[in-house]
Amino acid sequence: IICFVSLVGLYVVIHAFSNIDEFGEVSTSTTDLFRVMGRYYLIHMSEFYDRLCGVISMMAAIFTVTWMQRNNELVAMLAAGISTQRIIRPVIISATVVSLLSVVNQEFIMPVISEELQRPPDDNGQLTGLVYSREDSNDIQISANGRGDRATMTVPKFSATIPVRVAGELVEVQAQQARYIPEAASRMPYRGGWLLHGATIITKKPTTKEYEAVLIKLPDLTGFPLPKDSSKPLPGEIYFLRTDLSFSAITRSRQWYQFASTVDLIKAIDDPSCGPERGDIEVFMHSRNIRPLASICLMLLSLPIVLGGQGRNMFVNLGFSLGTSGLFYAVNFMSQYFGGL
Repeated sequence: IICFVSLVGLYVVIHAFSNIDEFGEVSTSTTDLFRVMGRYYLIHMSEFYDRLCGVISMMAAIFTVTWMQRNNELVAMLAAGISTQRIIRPVIISATVVSLLSVVNQEFIMPVISEELQRPPDDNGQLTGLVYSREDSNDIQISANGRGDRATMTVPKFSATIPVRVAGELVEVQAQQARYIPEAASRMPYRGGWLLHGATIITKKPTTKEYEAVLIKLPDLTGFPLPKDSSKPLPGEIYFLRTDLSFSAITRSRQWYQFASTVDLIKAIDDPSCGPERGDIEVFMHSRNIRPLASICLMLLSLPIVLGGQGRNMFVNLGFSLGTSGLFYAVNFMSQYFGGL
């Protein structure tokens, strides 16, 4: 706890002073500023713990064993016939508990608050999100020239490219505005796709059954909401595009998988919309699954430095241990880099 609070406290102070203007943009008063900052860093405590669990368990183990040596407790216990393995057993058990808590954090806490973890300091959840180009399971490429509105799940200047294997020829559909209709919207005539306002088809309209099942022309907006910020339909045709690409899929950041559960990562590997980052997801899932064991290995690499030497200077021992951990993580990061190529 002491090591975690020390490292996180140092980071929070530096980060807060660097982003004080961003926090002020979403605050209405000094009291509200502290509330916004408090909530932001409280939410990110789970991320800090996920990143630091290996380091803090190693540091705590080194401090504990060095303190025992400094006060001659280790010599006294060895003289009493207590083995070294028995002496450091509580240290190993405590480090294991820290690693198990990191598993609980990454599987049950971070996925629930993943959207808030990805927001910058000046985003209170009401800002629009960037839209990224994606492909769905039918190889339909979707993009937009603008930012998406989270409240209405609407994006401006929407475009979709339907491939030849679906339409018989390459079809380009453009719309002034598109709104995602989720499967849960039971009152809507069509669900699980995008409602296109002011749409035009650039190429010739095919008549294949697959195309007609994917892109449905609507006579009017009966049962559907009107365009955002408009009291009447936009000029142009109205279509409904069936796709498994949701609003969150095209607006989430490229590093969203760092806050997802293992089950979601496994699903993402087979998800066509995650094609650009599939390799990174595979490497990340592997590295995260072995992270608890890696943290324990790091501690077991550092403990012999203290137990095998005669030095009782806590900071010297910690320096050697940090050097070992630096080399350990350097090899780890290098392996992840080559794994992602």
